[in-house]
Amino acid sequence: MILSFLKEKSTFNLEAAKVLIDDYDNYAPSVHCSYYGAFQFISSTLNKLGETYEKVSNDIAASKGTSQPLASHEYPIKLISDKLSQKADVFYANTVKNKIKELKTFRRISDYDNVQITYEEGKKALALSNEIISLIKIKFP
Repeated sequence: MILSFLKEKSTFNLEAAKVLIDDYDNYAPSVHCSYYGAFQFISSTLNKLGETYEKVSNDIAASKGTSQPLASHEYPIKLISDKLSQKADVFYANTVKNKIKELKTFRRISDYDNVQITYEEGKKALALSNEIISLIKIKFP
């Protein structure tokens, strides 16, 4: 198994989100950091569970040009949801998946839409990211 620098990056992104919110009033980039904190944690967890970075990357690359290409973010989210369904129940897995999708949608809006992101929204994204990570850790300590 490859050492997980992504787990460390996940922690850095969550710390950066907190600093951007609390110290710099930079709420939009904090949402970006919150999302990637959760996403990198998911990738790190998948690696630990045998869905290695290389395998996930190869699966995505192999799907290009097919009728059902795998997306670089959707595929790991599906994999962690599948793993959670096997370990817990479908409701638990869907709860986590829906929280991830909510955070991902918010990250897209924050990054690309011409909207202002507030302090409350930045805090909500960080809380959502931490909640996702906690829910995954419960099933995969």
